[in-house]
This record gives sequence, C-alpha cells and structure tokens, in this order.
Amino acid sequence: MPEMLDSGVLLQGLGLEVLLLAIRLLCVRARLAPLPLRLPSVAILIWLVHANLPASIANEQNQLWLDSVLLLSRSYAGLQLLFWLFLELPSPISWWAHPPKILRDLSALAIGAALTLVVLQQAAKINVVGLVTTSAILTAVIGLAAQEALKDLFAGIMLRVDNPFVEGDYLELGDDVNGWVDSLTLLSTRLRHVHGALITLPNSMMWQKNMRRFSPKGPIARELHIHLDRELPPNEATKLLLRVAERSPLVLKKPEPQAIVYAYHDYAITYELEVWQEDPTDIGYDDLRGELLSMIWYSLERIGQRVPFPVQEYKRRHGHAIPDEPQEFNLQQRLAILSKSPLFGNLSEEQLADISALTRCIRFAEGEQIVVENEEGDTLYQIVTGQVAVIKTMAEGDHREVARLGAPAIFGEMSVFNEEPRSATVRALEQCVLLEVERNDLRPLLESHPAIVEQLAQSISERRAALLKLTPETKAKQGNDLLDTMRRLFIGS
Repeated sequence: MPEMLDSGVLLQGLGLEVLLLAIRLLCVRARLAPLPLRLPSVAILIWLVHANLPASIANEQNQLWLDSVLLLSRSYAGLQLLFWLFLELPSPISWWAHPPKILRDLSALAIGAALTLVVLQQAAKINVVGLVTTSAILTAVIGLAAQEALKDLFAGIMLRVDNPFVEGDYLELGDDVNGWVDSLTLLSTRLRHVHGALITLPNSMMWQKNMRRFSPKGPIARELHIHLDRELPPNEATKLLLRVAERSPLVLKKPEPQAIVYAYHDYAITYELEVWQEDPTDIGYDDLRGELLSMIWYSLERIGQRVPFPVQEYKRRHGHAIPDEPQEFNLQQRLAILSKSPLFGNLSEEQLADISALTRCIRFAEGEQIVVENEEGDTLYQIVTGQVAVIKTMAEGDHREVARLGAPAIFGEMSVFNEEPRSATVRALEQCVLLEVERNDLRPLLESHPAIVEQLAQSISERRAALLKLTPETKAKQGNDLLDTMRRLFIGS
C-alpha cells in the first residue's frame, strides 16, 4: 500500500504559498517592491516533499543529506526575504536610500556562502574548509578559472566605491561606445544605446576606459560655427543668432545662449554660437544643429542675406533664384495679397497700393516661432501660404494650441494698433510665406485719412469681440479705448 500524504503539512504549505501570493499582490497594488516568490516557493516545495517521502528513501542513511537540503533551502529563502524586508521594501516609502545593487549582490553572495559552509560543516558533517585549504590543485584551478571574473568583480566594487556614475546617466566610453546606464551588476555594466541596443561591458573594461558622464537631463553645451556674409555687421549677426537660439524649443533658456565673432575668412566671418540642451546624445545634437541651421537660413533670407559661398566676391544672379521667392514679390502681387486681407480688404485700390509699397513678403521655417507671447511688437502678418498654430499659456503653466490659421488670416494686429504685448505665441506648422506690415507702413495713409482709423478700429473690435465672445457693453468700451489709442498713435489726437 502506498503511504498517504500528510494532509496537515500539505495544508500548511498551501497556506504559506497563498499568504506569499497575497502579500506580493498587496505590494504591487501599493507600488512597493514586490515580495520575492521563487526561493520561498522552492523551500515550501522541498519541505512538502521532505515531509512526505516514503520510509524507504527517508532512511537513516539518507536522512542527513535530506535534512541538509531542507535546511539550505530554508536558509536561502529566509535570506532573500530578509533582504526584501530590510533593503528593498523601505526604499520606495523613503525610510532610507535604496542600496546599490552590486552591494546587495555581494552581501547576498557572502552571507549565502557562509550559510552553505555552516550547514555543510554542521549538518552534513563535511569538513569543507579543510577540504578547500588542503587541496592545492583545487585552489589553483579555482584561482585560474576565476581570474577574469575576479578582475570584473573588484572593478565593480571600485566603481561603486568611487561612484563615477549612477543608473540613468549617459556615458561616452572612448570613441565607439555610448549609451544610458541601465544597470551595474557584480561582473558587468549594461548600457542602453540610443538606438535601443543593450550593450554589456565587463566592469574591468569600464574601469580602464576614458569616461565622459552626462546627467539624464543635461544641461550640455553645444558649439556651432556658422559662416555669415562679411557685409553683415557683427553686432547684427550675433543678435540674429541669439534671436534664433532663443526661439528654438530645443535650446534651454538657462544657461543663456552666447554668440561671438570667432574668425575672419576670405569670403565670410565665422561666428561661434554656444547653446545648451537637455539631450546629451549624438542624435539630440543632430536634431538641435539641424533645427538651428534651418532657422538661421530663413532668418537670413528675411533680412536679404544669404549663406555666403566660398568666393571673395558674391554677386546676385539675374532673375529669380527660386520660383516664387518671397522677397521678389512685386508691388502688384503684394497688393493682390493685401486685398484679400480680412482687415484691409475694404480699402480702395489706391489706399492698398500706398500700404503695399511699404510691405514685404518673408518666409518662416516649419516649427519656427513667428511671434512670442508677452513680447512687444509693432508688426502684423497676413498668411500668404502655409499654416500656423496659435499657442496660449494656460493658468496651470502648460502651453495649449487654441487655433490654427491659414491664408488669408492675419495675426498680431493688436500689438500694432493698441501697443499691447503679444497675446499668444504663433508657430509655423509648415514652411510659411507671410506678408509683413509694420506700424510705420500704415502711418502715412492713416495720418492723411483719419476716417480709415475709425473703419479699422471698428473692424478690429468686431474681430476681437467674436473671438473672445464679448458682451455688447464690453465690446463698445474696448472699441472706444482702441479708437482712442489709434488716434493717438497715428493722428496725434
């Protein structure tokens, strides 16, 4: 007859396993370090098997070894639970700092080895210490086999003692290895490359390499050398470069960008633009450099400049270098554009011609900020081609897109007619061509035709009231205030 299983022991084992699972589930829901299950579950299984072994196996001859296996499994499981309870569990709830993984691994290895020696020495009656120390051959074999591993182990310890980096840092090792620190183990360090690959390096190699360390969010300085035309005054050139850097979303506001004259060449002046960004990777630098160089090209075009060619003298080619080049739009083209304006469309052709003669068409790059919220401005824009986004800063501090505009919409008129700061940031969603109308472009016409001031004031008030959904009383008051300001600006009364 086969022996019956001990139901009491079986129920106790199942109860312990259910308890472990319940504690682990609670830890997961509370976002704490989950209770380890592998070693405790193995210990419970060994206990159940040990308690239900048939007498033919659990005899006096085998009992010593069976008891040793049971004691080792319980010791390992208890050790893992103690490490979880005193090292991993308190860290997420800020009882004390989470210890480095390599120190936890070393401690577990040392204590586990000590427990194994004690159990084999006391329970299994094996003289482990004498066996190892008296066997010169075994000692030599172990030493030779573990030579490289020991180098990596001690290098890992030194990396933790010296602490040159932490998990999450970005490292550059020599010229060919870089990535985010994923983990530091007993024998190796793992880096996550920017392309997603996991790079595993022996700790001894990490200790020997020349290392450059960057924190996860920078800041890191970037230097760009830019050639600009010798005829562009250096003061204007540096202001242009700084204006471009300040309007790039990839450039940090602090530390502030800097632009200086770097060198003279036969065909150009070289400027050094130093900016700071968060992303320390090569990909981040490529994105930043590409955006800044693109914005510089468009900014130069808007002031009638070009990136210089490597010749001593540059003469503009006859005809259009690019079809429909904005700065080549003639008076008739600008007049036709202005006649479609929702603000100036009711003016006569002669009046439109007076304004058009002073305006110009300019181009902005995709992603470039055309106007910035809360900045002063005396220019309004009419969209000729492309699309822009209107972005407002909310009370919570976040930035929200509130509208998208396309041709022939206008924006920026309140800064021109009411001297108000820009009420929103306007960013190009694609390459855009805009008709630029400055306050001084309107002054000759409005000074000689005061009636147009009232006409424009009424048109602007209606546009604003519709946009902000103002009451008739508020609309009337703001309309009168706007008319008074426009009269003061353009008529002097």
